[in-house]
Order: sequence, then structure tokens, then C-alpha cells
Amino acid sequence: MNLRDPEVLELNELCGAVVDGRLTEAQRARLERWLKESHEARRHYVRALGQSASMHGYAAEVHAEAPEAPVAQAKSMRYALWWTAVLPAVAAWVIGLFFGERGAGDDLGPPPRPSEFVGQVTAAKTVQWISAPLWPGAQVRKGQKLELASGAAEITLDSGARMVLSGAAELEINSAWEASLRRGTLKATVPPEAVGFRVSNAAVEVVDLGTEFTMVADAHGAEVFVLKGEVAAAPRAALGGETILLREKESRRFAATGVSDVQDSERKFARLAEPLQFSRLILVTRWVHWSFDEADGDVFRAEVSGAGAENADARLQRSTMTERAAVRGEGRRGAAVRFDGRTYARAIAPGISGTAPHTVSFWVRVPEDAPLSDAYSMVTWATKNKKLGNRHVGINWNRDRTEGPLGVLRTDFGGGHAFGSTSLRDGRWHHITVCFSPGDDSADTPVQVRQYVDGCLESSTVIPGRKRAPAVEENAAMNDVVWLGRRIGPSGPLADHFRGEIDELFIADRALEPQEIVSLMNENRLPITILAAHR
Repeated sequence: MNLRDPEVLELNELCGAVVDGRLTEAQRARLERWLKESHEARRHYVRALGQSASMHGYAAEVHAEAPEAPVAQAKSMRYALWWTAVLPAVAAWVIGLFFGERGAGDDLGPPPRPSEFVGQVTAAKTVQWISAPLWPGAQVRKGQKLELASGAAEITLDSGARMVLSGAAELEINSAWEASLRRGTLKATVPPEAVGFRVSNAAVEVVDLGTEFTMVADAHGAEVFVLKGEVAAAPRAALGGETILLREKESRRFAATGVSDVQDSERKFARLAEPLQFSRLILVTRWVHWSFDEADGDVFRAEVSGAGAENADARLQRSTMTERAAVRGEGRRGAAVRFDGRTYARAIAPGISGTAPHTVSFWVRVPEDAPLSDAYSMVTWATKNKKLGNRHVGINWNRDRTEGPLGVLRTDFGGGHAFGSTSLRDGRWHHITVCFSPGDDSADTPVQVRQYVDGCLESSTVIPGRKRAPAVEENAAMNDVVWLGRRIGPSGPLADHFRGEIDELFIADRALEPQEIVSLMNENRLPITILAAHR
């Protein structure tokens, strides 16, 4: 989503008010609402405050004499870094709004239950585990502690942040957006979609501003090296420690005694920049894709890829008496299918009703004035899973203010639902991706729902349903059938409908990784083999 010129001007005015310390309560409320609802506004905000911090820091450095003592004791450097103290408060405020206070003021019903899994191990190299062994493909849980004796393991979090932990090392996974390094070396690569990711230590907390950085921790403190971009590093040891904005090729050591320069930093930078050769899994992906660009009467042709899908009836059909021209429109790429409340469609997606993970990804445009009755269902399918009560999974936008913010992405399933934070009801195209992993029938295997809007993780938290409806009988005729533009019941489509446009629908037979979701959004294609065996 791109900000319009009047929105950019207003947002710049609000950012200027923050910088100048003249933000009124009305402006603060307006800014909070905006940062909750718009990912593009959040990125603009962090970028603007980061640039302001850089300018103030640079101006101070121009007038400061070279320090004669360690950085923490140099008065001139303290003035140079004074402005950057604003940055951690800003980051904490934005991240709090983005990840902790979304939907404030709305009655969300029962408190959310955290998702158990927040990422996975994606690569390893001669790794020797002290904690329970994890190999490429294994998921990591919120709160899980990883401890290595030697070697290296790569962990990709659902936010898109990628960490390489090198032993001997100990790391705690706090969430998809945060980790704590107790000891060892951690290299973090953070794409734009995961800006705000943080790594903490007893001596320092590092907030990413779009970077590649390394933290090396020992019993006495931690060293931070910025390989690309910038980070905001806040000392923890000393009360009143000032946040430092570190730029590319800059480093600092943080300890109980204060902040100082890193000894032999050039040699350490050279060593940390050396690439690691990892062993990786070769992941083969089967998928079905409807572009909606070519129509043969009431049928939109499907493109299929991968063993097991070649003979599937993966055709998208239009079942309505509406004129054909009325269901075609200009899409995000080529043509799109338009749903007007009377039109819906069905397709075949092999395996989607089973217990294996799947990814559903598409572009959608919801009218800005869409009534609440038009919120069902963009994409939905039946399940044959006892844990879900054989009930359907539906990807919608939220129409119930008592459960969450209106207009945000919402995925419903038998036993719960998940919410996003960005309103889709704005008349603009948004890229939607839902990774749904129902797991087997065992109650010990949690349902996993990862929701992404415009390539950014919106939610991985599942909220249990207030009332769990009794299971329905499995209907073999509904298995592996996907419906667009209509809510379904045990035997087929209902009257509840969706109004809007859908384009470029992909359904893959596994949960895609964050960088794959961004690549799909940008390039509109999924190769059969996603990852190579070695890099």
C-alpha cells in the first residue's frame, strides 16, 4: 500500500511534532490510530525518526572534539548521541502499538492464547546441541531455549528475521520479533518487513532499523557489530545509559562498566563477514494457481505444478447467471475476478482438507464502503479433521467489533480464529497470505495460523472460540473443494457472501517461509524447488 500525497504531508507534520516535542493529545491519538492501521505509515514513521536521529547525531559530531576516553565517558560523544535517546522510546511505542496494543479500545473477548511456534530451524552446519537437538525443518516455540556446544544453526522466525547462532552459544526465543542472547555469537539478517526486530542481552538491547548485525556475548558483556544498515543500541547496565545509533561498519562493546570501543574491530568485522556454507533441505512444493487472466466460458483455467496435482480437476468455475463481463475486472496483475454478492466460485485444491500444512495466497481489493454483510468469505474450504470438528476454514475480513478491529484480516476455523491488524476495507489492493497448519487429530498438536498482509507478519496468535460447536459429519463431496466469495456450511455454499475483487490465487501444499511469501508477492511465481541443498 502506498501513502497518498495528503497522507504523507499529514504524517510528516505528526513526525515533526514528535521531533519538536509539541505533539498534542489529539495528534497523538491520530498518530496512534494510524500506526495501528497502516504498515506503510509505520515504516514511514520509523524511517523519518531514524533520519532525524541521524541528522542530530551528525550535527553534534561535527561540533564535537575527538574523545580522549572510552565512548561511555566522552562528554562530546554523549552530546552527539543525546538525540538518539528518543529512538528507543519511539521504537518501543511503535512496536507496542504494532504488536501489543492492536485493537485497543475494542472488546476482544477472551484473552488470546499465544501461538506455540514462532519459527523454524532452516539450516545447520556441524552443529552439536546441548539442548534437545533440532534439525532443519524443526519448529521453534515461543520461550524455547536453544543451546549449542559448537557449530552453527540458522533460525528463521515468522516475522522474516533470520538468525545464525554459532556455538558455544545460548539463545532464548521470546517471540517472532524478539530473542535474548545469553552467550555466543548471533548474526541477524532483518528484511524491511521485519523492521523493529530486537535482540537483547544483560548488557544491551538492540532494535533493528533495517539491518544486518552481529552480537557477540560473553560473561562480562556484549559486542555489537553493524554489517549493513542501522541499529538502535540501548545499554542496560548503567542507569540513564543513552541509546546509541550505530551505522554500517560501526561497533561498540557494552558491559557493566559502561560502553566502549571494540578492540581489534577491523579483524573482527572481517571474520564476521565470512559466509557460512550450510546444509539445507530440498523442499519440493506442489501448488495450484489461478491468474483469472484467461476464461473459457464459466471456467477460469488453473496452472498446476508438482506430483499429485497433474490429474486434479483444479479449475475455477463461475456459477451465476450474471453477465460474464460483470465478473471480470482490472486486477493487480492482468485481470481479476469480481464478486458482487451474487457471484461465487469453486475449485479443486488437492489435499487442502487434510491435516498437512497449506498456504493460501492472493491479492484482494475490498471496497472502502463495504457493508459488514459483505465480509464472508474470500476463500474457504471444508476439513476432514476431528480436532476442527470437520468444520470449514474461512479467510475473511472482520465484521464483529466485539471480537476485534473492523476490516482486519481474519481466519476462522473450528475451535478458534486469528486476527490481523491492518484494515483491508480501504479500496486498495492488498496481498494476503495465510499459512494454515491444522496438525493431526491429537489435541497436543496446536493449530497454527500465520497471517501476512503485504508481506508482513500480522498475526501468529490463535484465539480460542468462545463456544465450540459440535462436530459435523464429514462430507466426502466437499473434500479438497475451495470456494471463493461465499461462506459454506456442511453441505455447500450459504447465502453469506463476499463483495470485492480477487486476483492471483495460489495454494501451496506446505507452509511457506517469510522470504518466500515476499518473493511470491513481488514476482508472482512459486518454483517447484524453493531452497537449494547448499549455499
